[in-house]
Amino acid sequence: MKKLAIAVLGLAGVVSFSAQAQLKPEDAIKNRQAAMKLVGYNFGSVGAMVNDRKPYNKDEAIRNASRIDALSSQPFEFFGAGTDKGDTKAKGGCLERHGAKFTAASEKFQAEAAKLAQVARAGDMAALKAQFNATAGTCKACHDDFREK
Repeated sequence: MKKLAIAVLGLAGVVSFSAQAQLKPEDAIKNRQAAMKLVGYNFGSVGAMVNDRKPYNKDEAIRNASRIDALSSQPFEFFGAGTDKGDTKAKGGCLERHGAKFTAASEKFQAEAAKLAQVARAGDMAALKAQFNATAGTCKACHDDFREK
């Protein structure tokens, strides 16, 4: 089952990357928002554990952190021309106006998400909490710079 899930996520990444050029801006926005919601759902579960709002469950933490890692690049594949207009909170021209800064922010999130998955597998709650906070910091920085309030 785990191998199937990884294969599906991998295929989804290939399909989304190749199909991205063919997407209408409104569809790209919907895909981006869906990926962000999945990241948020899994991030919220880990956050509840590290902030003592629900009991720590190592298997669940690993599962959630691994999903965050697997999904970490997905939202950024759906920023492009015209995806800053319509039903979105993205600031205008994330890629066009903020190119290198936006790319660096997305890469930082992806790197911290990978570390979160690695730390979750180790099962050290203090390390998980520290890495959760580091990863959350990348989310906040990106939202502060590239998302409308």
